[in-house]
Parts: sequence; structure tokens; C-alpha cells
Amino acid sequence: MPAEVEGRLLSPPVLGWILYDFANTIFSFVVVTRYFGDWIVNERGQPDIYVGLMSAAVSVALVVALPAIGARADRRARHKPILIAFTLLSVLATALLGVVEPVLLALIVGGVATFGFNAADSQYHPLLGVVAPERRRGRVSGTAVAVGYLGTLTALFSLGAIVEDGEAQKVFLPAAALFGLFALPCFFLVRERRTPPPPDGSRGGPFHQLVAALRRARRAPHGRLLLARFLYVDAIATVIQFLTVYARRTGDFDGDKIDVLLAVSTVASIAAAIGAGLLAERIGAKRVILGTLVLTVSALVLAAGTGASAALWVAGPMVGAALGSLSSVDRVLMLRLVPEDRRGEDFGLYAMVGKLSSGFGP
Repeated sequence: MPAEVEGRLLSPPVLGWILYDFANTIFSFVVVTRYFGDWIVNERGQPDIYVGLMSAAVSVALVVALPAIGARADRRARHKPILIAFTLLSVLATALLGVVEPVLLALIVGGVATFGFNAADSQYHPLLGVVAPERRRGRVSGTAVAVGYLGTLTALFSLGAIVEDGEAQKVFLPAAALFGLFALPCFFLVRERRTPPPPDGSRGGPFHQLVAALRRARRAPHGRLLLARFLYVDAIATVIQFLTVYARRTGDFDGDKIDVLLAVSTVASIAAAIGAGLLAERIGAKRVILGTLVLTVSALVLAAGTGASAALWVAGPMVGAALGSLSSVDRVLMLRLVPEDRRGEDFGLYAMVGKLSSGFGP
């Protein structure tokens, strides 16, 4: 690790890596969460199953491809070229969404954009081990997650201001521009050391890579983390998916109250991401994860057991804090558990587990 990276928290490589989190949350909010489905279903009048089928097809492709993509990065001992290639693919596809007209073509292009985003993200996490020494990975990861939430707020207010009802397609070109712009610092400032590739690098087709990676994970310490991650991401994804529905039906929240609840929960996520990262450096990432899960269960019991609308003002921010905390800390623990020459493949599994789990719960 270069001396300047050791000496400064916000060295150029760290800053570039953090800004990528800001960039990719802009894409995630615009395409995955807010505008793409609304555009296809509500503005183009298509059945919502079309978007569901597209998402399912992308998920299947990612499950098969992510470990193979990671193994290729390991064979070359470099993650950044793959991150750059798939980021540019996603940026280009997102821009095309702003001009494409046929619905089928829009679904295909949206699927390509989403695939590229997830493939790039799977090779973003291992770069934490490149830009930060182990003793500072918690705070760097937590800061990146917090900045990522700021990316969501930036997209919400800046892009939302230029999009009127019935004109969701107008958001994709500026979203692509912002995604690409804030990804550039990572492309140029993060530098990987040239190291020889492992002599026994895995080879074979994508399915072979997937099976081999799962077999290795079953016998390795990080396999237990991946299993736990599947379970807790599943639970949190379900809560997030139905939080607003529960607030409206059970808590009798109107739209304004729901917006305030989500805003407060987002602020809690930002604070928890930074705090959990710092705490992980003191007591260890595993203990932070366990403590966070206890808080999450407490929040769910509080909301479900009381049924009172006031409980949502506690449960919502607690779940938001859990999401911020786990997002910042579990990748730090993953880095400690996996060998350096397998980071690409194992973080491919890490991303795959998150993708699968997010779909199972809801």
C-alpha cells in the first residue's frame, strides 16, 4: 500500500472509490427503484409482468455470470478493467433508454443496463482492499455507503425537478450523464498493483465457475457469511418493500407522512453507515453485524407487536440504520475472510447472494 494512501483518509484513490458509490446509487434509484417500471407500466400502459419478467431474466443471467466474471478478474489479477467495461455498458444502455421507443426494445435495453450495473458493482467491492489498509476499511466503507445515500437524495431532488408526470423517459439521459461523470474518478484515481495471477486460476464455462465457486464457499469461512447474508438481506428487503404499504394501511399514514418517514429513515442509514464503519475498526465487523441484527429484530417485533402508528417512527429509522450498517460492514468482513487471489470470484458470489435474496423476500 503506498505511503500516501496509508497517511490520508481521503487520498485520491479513496475519494475515487467513494464517488463510485455515489454514482451507482443514482442509477439504482432512477432505473431500478423509481422511473423505469413507472415508465413501462403506467406511461406506456404495459402489464407489470413485463418488468417482472425482465428482472427475472437479468437475475438468472447474473446468478450464472457473476462468479465467472469474478474468476476472470482473478485470473488477470485486476478488477478495475471489468468494472470500467460494465459501467460504460450500463451508462450507454441507460442513455439509450432516453430515446428508444418500442417497448420490447426498451425492456431489453433496460435489462442490459441493469446487468451491467450489477456486474460492475460486483468488482467494485474488492477494490476496497486496494484503496484502504485493513485498519481503515471500516470508515472508508461506511463513508462510501453514506455518500451513496446522498447520491439517492441528489437523484431524487435534481432529476425529479426536471421530470413531470407522464414524462419519465426524460430522466434517463441526465441520469446516464451523472452516473458516468461520478464514476470517472474511480476509473482514473484507483490504481491496482500489477501482481501475477494465481497459477491455479479457475477456468471453464459460467455454469462450471458457479458450481466450483459454491463448492469452495461451502468449505470456507466466507461461506457462512454468505448464508447469513442471504437470510438478513432477505428479511430487510421484505421490510423495505412493504414498509410504505404497512404505514399506509395499518398506521394510516398519508403520502406526506410516508415521505417524512422515508427521509428520516434515510438520515438514519447515513449516520449508521458511518458509525458502524468506525465501530467495526474497534470491535470487529462480525460483532457489529450481530449487534445490528439484534436491533433489526427488535424493530420488527416493536412494529408487529404493538401495531401502533407511533411505533413506525422508531421501527422505520431502525431498519434504515440496519441497512446502512450492514451495507458498510459486511463487505469489510468479506474482505478479511477471502484470499486476495479469489476476491473477484468470491465477491461475485457476494453480489449474487444479495441479488437472489432481495428477490426472494418480497
